[in-house]
Amino acid sequence: MTTTRFVFSRWASHLGWLLPLGLAGLSAACGTSPSTVGVSAGGSPAAAGGSPALGGASSATGGSGEVGIQGGSSPTAGSDAGGAMPGGGVPSTMGGATSSGGTSSGGATSSGGSGGGGTTVDPYSGPFKILILSTTLEFQHDSIPDCQYMLGLDSAKAAVTSPPTPLGQTPDAMMPAGTKPGSQFTADLATDDLAQFTDATLKNYAMVFSCSPTGTVFSNNPKVQNKAVAMAALQKFVEGGGAWGGVHSATDFEKTNGFPWFTNTLVGGFFDHHDGDGTQGTVQMQAAFATHPVMKGLSTTYPTQDEWYYMNRDISSQPGFQILAKLGSDQRPVVWVKELCPQPANGVCAASATNGRMFYTIRGHNKTVYKEAEFRKVILNGVLWATHRLNQ
Repeated sequence: MTTTRFVFSRWASHLGWLLPLGLAGLSAACGTSPSTVGVSAGGSPAAAGGSPALGGASSATGGSGEVGIQGGSSPTAGSDAGGAMPGGGVPSTMGGATSSGGTSSGGATSSGGSGGGGTTVDPYSGPFKILILSTTLEFQHDSIPDCQYMLGLDSAKAAVTSPPTPLGQTPDAMMPAGTKPGSQFTADLATDDLAQFTDATLKNYAMVFSCSPTGTVFSNNPKVQNKAVAMAALQKFVEGGGAWGGVHSATDFEKTNGFPWFTNTLVGGFFDHHDGDGTQGTVQMQAAFATHPVMKGLSTTYPTQDEWYYMNRDISSQPGFQILAKLGSDQRPVVWVKELCPQPANGVCAASATNGRMFYTIRGHNKTVYKEAEFRKVILNGVLWATHRLNQ
């Protein structure tokens, strides 16, 4: 027994100085430093069981697992650098080193990343948050709290009569067919000074939704300290893969060309005039877009009432817009969508899984509309599609 212990002790003492040389040789053969072996997007040495000195170190650019915090600087990131998409950071435990020596084999990678045997993390998945904009510098609709609570803003509930359950609380089993599991959402309210409209803060959200704001809220709002920063942040957010949605007077907004990107590129035009509240009309789904995700589960035609808007120009003639539904009486657009990107070709973006998306309907004047089943369906579909949670 004594001899055995002596031999083992001598062997262990030699191993203590041979091991670093062995690692160095391995690193030299692989062309990498021992301290960087096996680093992948946001890898967590603790989660992987690796030691930083042996290649389990985490990437400095890894996305945080906290809601909306990103490691990357662009909201369209989602590469092995650890960038996160809007509305929820890529988990920081992605792609950690393995117990077999810290290589990337078996580690999880972000969308588009590589790694033998790794799983792909969808940057557009899981619960998310919506930032609601309802600032009114002109007419104020009494239905705004109904819109806000529909999207999950708890503070609006007291102003809503017999409020239905917020759409974001819809359980997976009752979501539209093709919805990614766990796509529930909540909402925050933007302040009138637009303090939330910065690159850093918008990363906390998957979507900006306009619940009938009015006026020159971005371009001529005395409460906004830096108007250019606020406008640029919204544009960067959407073109970088974020979502925008709106109802009704979301287009009775920035009508004086103070924010031309919003008016021309994002929504396609602005409100000009309208029918009286309660005017009867039949919404007709357009055959060319009957299979569009926003139209899932909706009636081909359905009679209803609203304060129907006329826009200042034909939205269908503007590049990139798709008119999903029209008013039966005069074929006026009722619902439209568009995909956005930083450099569209002649106003139209090439197909991409990371394009920004917008969704808008002229409906939503009266409080009763927000209890209408068909209206709530199209809003839920629109939110899920625009945030990339509803599969094609």
